[in-house]
Amino acid sequence: GALSEIFNYPRKFLKTFCMRGFMQKISDKIYPHGHSKVKAIKQEVLTMGYHTRETNTVPCGYHELNPEMEALLAEYLEDGKRKGLQESSIHLHDKIGHYFLSALADTGCAAPQAMNAQNVGAACLMVSSKWYLSHIRTFLRYAYQARHTDRDYSGIVPLFKRPQPYPSVYTIEEILKIENSVGRDSPHGKRDYAVLLLATRLGIRSGDISSMTFRELDFGRNLILLTQHKTGVDIELPMVPDVKAALKQYLEEERACYDSPYVFLRIVPPYSHISVQAITKIVRTAIMAAGIDPAGRKQGAHAFRSSLASSMVNDNIPYEAVRKALGHTNQNAIQSYASLDVEQLRNYALPVMEATGTFAAFLEGRWRLS
Repeated sequence: GALSEIFNYPRKFLKTFCMRGFMQKISDKIYPHGHSKVKAIKQEVLTMGYHTRETNTVPCGYHELNPEMEALLAEYLEDGKRKGLQESSIHLHDKIGHYFLSALADTGCAAPQAMNAQNVGAACLMVSSKWYLSHIRTFLRYAYQARHTDRDYSGIVPLFKRPQPYPSVYTIEEILKIENSVGRDSPHGKRDYAVLLLATRLGIRSGDISSMTFRELDFGRNLILLTQHKTGVDIELPMVPDVKAALKQYLEEERACYDSPYVFLRIVPPYSHISVQAITKIVRTAIMAAGIDPAGRKQGAHAFRSSLASSMVNDNIPYEAVRKALGHTNQNAIQSYASLDVEQLRNYALPVMEATGTFAAFLEGRWRLS
C-alpha cells in the first residue's frame, strides 16, 4: 500500500527529507485535517519532486547532491539565517537551491567550481517554474561573493518580473453583509464570528488568528498584543467594542472547557487550535452565505487586510500610519497602498479631450485606416 511506497524512496533522500524540518509540516497537516500520517508524508514527498509509478521511484529533477554542492547550499542557508530570514523563507530557499543544483548535476556540473555560462544557462532552462528564477539569481550571486565560483553567473538567469495584481478589496457594505451572514447559533458560529471580526475590523493575518493565545488578549486595557508570525515583530492593536463582545461571547458561551493556551479551538477532540485552512473556509463560507460575488477577488482573510487598507487610505489616513496599523515592517509596503487609494487618484484624473477632425471621423466610422 501507500506505506510500502514510501519506503521505496532512496534512504539518503528520506534522511534529508526528515532532517530539513519537513516533519513539522507533516504534523501540522495530520491533525487539523484528519489526514493519516502515511498520506501526509506521501503528499509532502510529492511536493519535493518525487513521484512513484507502481513500485519504481522516478526522480523529477530533485537528486542527492554531492558533498561540495551540499556544503554550498548549507552555507547559503546559514547566511540567510544570519540575515534574519524567517524559517519559511529558509525552507523555500532550501527547496529551490536543491532543485537548481540537481538541474546543474543533470548538465554534468559536479562541483561549484565547474559552473560556467553554458551549464548554468542550461540548468535555468530546465527549471519548470519562472517563480524560482529570482531565487536562483540570488543564490548564484551569493556563490560568487562567497568565492565558490570564479564569476558572478547571476546575470545569466533570465529576467522574470512577477505580475503585480490589483489587491482584492471588498466594500464596507459587502464586509458588513459578510459579517452578518454568520449564523451564531450553530455549534461553532460564535467562534467563526469572532474570527471573522478579527480579520475584517483589525486586518489580522490568519496565521496570527490561528495561533492566538490568551496571553495576547488584554481585556482590561482593551488591547490585542501580537507577535506576528510572518515578521516576528510585536504589534499592539485596539480591542474595539464589537471585537471584544464577540470574543467574550465565544469564550463564555461556546468554547470547549479545555486547558489550552490557544483561543480558537476545534469543536471536536483533540481540541487543537484551528488551522489557517479552517479560517479560509470560515471566510469562504461567510462570503457565499452573504451572496457576495467574489468576481475574481481572493476569498481568504488576507483580502480583508487589503480592504482595511483601502478604507483607511480613502479616509485620508497617512500611508505610514496604515503600514504600522497592519504591522508591515517593509517600508516599500506603502507603495502598494497607492493602487488602493482610488479617491485620491480621482483628483489627478485628466479630462478627456473632445475628439476632432480625422480622429472624430474614425470614431464615428466615417473614416477607415487604409
